[in-house]
Amino acid sequence: MTEKEISVYIHIPYCPAKCLYCDFLSFPLCSAPAVPAAYIKALTREIFLWGRKLESLDIRVSTLYIGGGTPTALSASELSEVLAACRRYLPLAEPEWTVEVNPGTLTPEKIEEMVKAGVNRASIGVQDLNEERLVLLGRQHNPAQAEEAFLVCRDAFPAVSVDVMAALPGQEPADLQETLAAVCGWGARHISVYGLAVAEGTPLFKLVKEDRVALPDEEAQLEMFTLTREYLLPRNYEHYEIASYTKGQHCRHNLTYWKNLPYAGIGLGAHSYWQKMRLANTRQMEVYLQSLAEDRLPVAECHNVSRREEMEDTIILGLRLRDGVSLSDFAGRFKRDLREVFAAEIKRLLELQLLECRDGFLRLTDKGLPLANTVFAEFISC
Repeated sequence: MTEKEISVYIHIPYCPAKCLYCDFLSFPLCSAPAVPAAYIKALTREIFLWGRKLESLDIRVSTLYIGGGTPTALSASELSEVLAACRRYLPLAEPEWTVEVNPGTLTPEKIEEMVKAGVNRASIGVQDLNEERLVLLGRQHNPAQAEEAFLVCRDAFPAVSVDVMAALPGQEPADLQETLAAVCGWGARHISVYGLAVAEGTPLFKLVKEDRVALPDEEAQLEMFTLTREYLLPRNYEHYEIASYTKGQHCRHNLTYWKNLPYAGIGLGAHSYWQKMRLANTRQMEVYLQSLAEDRLPVAECHNVSRREEMEDTIILGLRLRDGVSLSDFAGRFKRDLREVFAAEIKRLLELQLLECRDGFLRLTDKGLPLANTVFAEFISC
């Protein structure tokens, strides 16, 4: 991505129902604080304001990601409005254009609207293929609908990604392997496997705290992480990011985040990294709607990123990639050698064999991969 390019994320905060583990900013359609029509009107205005800003600086959108929530929880006509606003107001440069979809929410009309607009990548939240666990998690689909959604998207879009979750309640390593085998059998070329994080305040957190639901222990979680690699790598999937595996369909949008490059976040609660600032939109729907009715970007928080913070972010995010952090790219960006900036931290982690420096890159070792969060913490200033 060049200095004249940017990635854009657009947030759709609606779902058919709230999953029990979800702490994202989203609302069930039946109890949302604003109907989609009102939200889409404000969202369109924000898309316009960002588009005008980018046009004035001659910056083009190289990747566009519409997430949530569940964008496909919208009706076909509502989804079409959002897609049309992107096409009309954003300076698109033949972008990788992703829409998150959930099984059970797709219709031929929605697929048609996405294809017509230029969407070329779908990200499907499959999560698991065990019917009992899907019900426990509050997912609104069954295994058959998950496979059907993949096959429909595979026929409609050049690239399709599948999200799978590990360390679920009652899940054994063999269960995860069964899900991976099924997804591989469908022909998925991009698979992301995320460990379940039980956030405080979610219904699942309450169930765990009350001992009504049991999660896999740390040993089982590590076994699942190792199993994922051992299952996918021999099947010619490239492990290119801690959670992501692919056969030639790298997610360019996510690479923007991992390389700590600029992006614009549009929508309720969306975050941006723009001109050395971390921006966060308001999370209050009423404030969001009012701000855009008055032609004001709904930014609620703004943090100026110091040079030290930018260097820390660049190494922490970059270490998520299996290639790691390029020494030459870091030096070109900051005019400093990262081995000098983080000399003490790198020395300690090299001695622990959690990092390696080879072929011009600093990267996690195989031993360091499952301990990535411990490694990242070393690079955060107190």
